[in-house]
Amino acid sequence: MSLLYFDEWRETRATIRYIAQIMGKCCLEVKQEEPLYKHVMLSVSQVGLSTGLLQYKGQEFGIDLDLIDQQLVVTVNNNETMMIVETGKTIQSYYEFIFNNLRENGIDFAINTKPYNIPYDKTLDKDDTERVFDPKMAYKALRLMQQAQYDHYQFLHSKNIKDVKTGLFWDKFDVTSIFYVEGNHEYTVSLCYYFGDKYRESPYYIIKINPFKQDKINLKQVEPSYAEYNGKDGSFLMYEEDLESIMRRDEVLLTFFNSAYQALLSGVSSQLKDHKL
Repeated sequence: MSLLYFDEWRETRATIRYIAQIMGKCCLEVKQEEPLYKHVMLSVSQVGLSTGLLQYKGQEFGIDLDLIDQQLVVTVNNNETMMIVETGKTIQSYYEFIFNNLRENGIDFAINTKPYNIPYDKTLDKDDTERVFDPKMAYKALRLMQQAQYDHYQFLHSKNIKDVKTGLFWDKFDVTSIFYVEGNHEYTVSLCYYFGDKYRESPYYIIKINPFKQDKINLKQVEPSYAEYNGKDGSFLMYEEDLESIMRRDEVLLTFFNSAYQALLSGVSSQLKDHKL
């Protein structure tokens, strides 16, 4: 798996993230609310990101961002319309393509056009800055999303966790699996894959419990030894670059997830009296 550092695809990442926000805000507007905001997640598919099937006043539609063929696809009642995603186009043009197609088919709703968790000068419908889209970087990013999703599934299967949803949370742009601690809906567990930022160049995995109430967390039980712990939010972190050259990558990552999960459960054990650790 080819590693992708933050600065390598900063501009392409921004383009994908803005488009994902438009797609995600459509989910937020028309989908029935689910616990833990699962309804706003975008699915990571074989070719890119998808809203899945949406419904509005009796009509079915969906929006897909194909990162392999570099296309934005709007499907209404099984009829597809496509727009090429490429360098030089604006977020405004992608926004107008989506909503013009929906309105032409009698689907007329509005979203909050302010980007969420992103510094911005203009709203999504007014952003006329020409954006960068590098197909090679987009393809690498897709493969990392798919790998992260697979890694999450390996852990979830090992713990027989079923009431869970995995997808892209478009607000912070991370692949996340989120679920309640078994037997206690006060606590949620999040497995997250972040693509790096200005502070961390390498993509990284995080596992954490919310709300975080630190009792006694045995940091020594977490493997491997180079896993990091953030005492501010009680999360454990593993960098992708530390896994890249390891032959037993999947095994090491699964060990990290399992040991960190047990450490976090132990850390809130006084609040989880009915949970078997």
